[in-house]
Amino acid sequence: MSDARELLLTGLAKRKREMPELIRVDKYMRGVQDMPYMPKKAEAEFRTLVARSLENWLPLIVGVVAQNLRVEGYRSADNPDDVAPWGYWDANQMDSRQNAVHRSALTFGVGYVAALPGDNGPAIRPMSPLSVTGMSEELDAEWLDAAIRFLGNVKGENGAKLERWEVWDAETVSEILVPEGEYERADKWRVVREDYHGASRCPVVPFRNRWADAPDTRPHELGEVSPLIPIQDRLNETTLNMKIAESYSAFRQRWASGIAIPRDPKTGLPIETFRAAVDRMWMVENKDVKFGEFGQTDLSGYLSSREAAIKSMSAIAQVPPHYLLGGMVNISADALTAAESGLARKVHERQTMFGEAWEQVLRLAAEIDGKSASVEDTSARIIWHDAEARSLSQTVDALGKLSQMLGVPAEALWERVPGVTSFDVAAWRTAKESKATVDLVAQLMTGQHTSDNVPDDEGAPVGGE
Repeated sequence: MSDARELLLTGLAKRKREMPELIRVDKYMRGVQDMPYMPKKAEAEFRTLVARSLENWLPLIVGVVAQNLRVEGYRSADNPDDVAPWGYWDANQMDSRQNAVHRSALTFGVGYVAALPGDNGPAIRPMSPLSVTGMSEELDAEWLDAAIRFLGNVKGENGAKLERWEVWDAETVSEILVPEGEYERADKWRVVREDYHGASRCPVVPFRNRWADAPDTRPHELGEVSPLIPIQDRLNETTLNMKIAESYSAFRQRWASGIAIPRDPKTGLPIETFRAAVDRMWMVENKDVKFGEFGQTDLSGYLSSREAAIKSMSAIAQVPPHYLLGGMVNISADALTAAESGLARKVHERQTMFGEAWEQVLRLAAEIDGKSASVEDTSARIIWHDAEARSLSQTVDALGKLSQMLGVPAEALWERVPGVTSFDVAAWRTAKESKATVDLVAQLMTGQHTSDNVPDDEGAPVGGE
């Protein structure tokens, strides 16, 4: 058996353990969730209420964190400009595709990115854990030993359905055809392609939402969605109960006493004498008949229970409650910063985790492209967009004090201004250099530069004392 087949056999066994929960997480994110309790003989009307009671909060939880994660550059400490491997980022449209990687890691606990040779340089490809399974002998390994990827189904020569699998190891990328369902009969598998990928290790980088602390930890346990599924189910049940109360108990029911209810002569069933509606009035000739009404069901208990479940979800996910419930009006910048401090710490932690992975991807791309200097440059780091909620005026005032009181160069603080991108910083730097050039030319033409700055024979500037 070839090494690729052995790796695929190992990967399929691991995938069999992980996939059921990953599929469940994916269904919950798409709104395909477990239905609240429903009697076996429930009427169609009740089933409609069950379907309407499903409120999917999980994409919002993931989206709040993902929207705060945006890579803006790749720079060394001694160079304000992006280093050479950043060109691979732009060439692969990663500004838009990075979000898929971050959301995948947040949702499933892990995401994957592959770097491989392309027609116009290294190709960077985000991949979902629903189709990729990574393998490493050590729990805290920096790099994967191998990875397998499902590529879809094809028909064989005799019409049999075959599964296409890709196996990535330290040297090659192999494609193997597996008869559907024959996951333990490796002797029936056929290797149809084997290419060298040009890297010194498996060119698939895992993006971990958190590091595992036990050898039997599965990916979904490290994601943001799985711990919230029980609360999502509880929310659905509370919403269903509230819908039932709204439909059957919230409307005030009337009653009448001292009146004989007529019956249908054919069926013997009671005939509904009065119909309740806003444009109808009940009248009878007998003055002894009494009318009344039952009190409506109070929905405040359901609303409080629902709000409590949402707050529990907010606390566990470290997402500010006002992102889910709203209700914050006319609050100060300091109060908003305090409310979002937990989210900010969580985002910073994810930036650290994902930043290291993106650096691995760019170094892999440089290795595939033959740029050894960039591969060895481990000082370069990923630059993240600052998405924290801050007052622009207060931030600029603080940065100005840093420059004036502590002597920090103003240019070094430009990228810390909220909303400013690396393109803005580059444009400002170019504009400043152009202005300095214009000022220098003006000084030379007026003679001011020579008289003020050219030293005389004694070493002192001309015109000085």
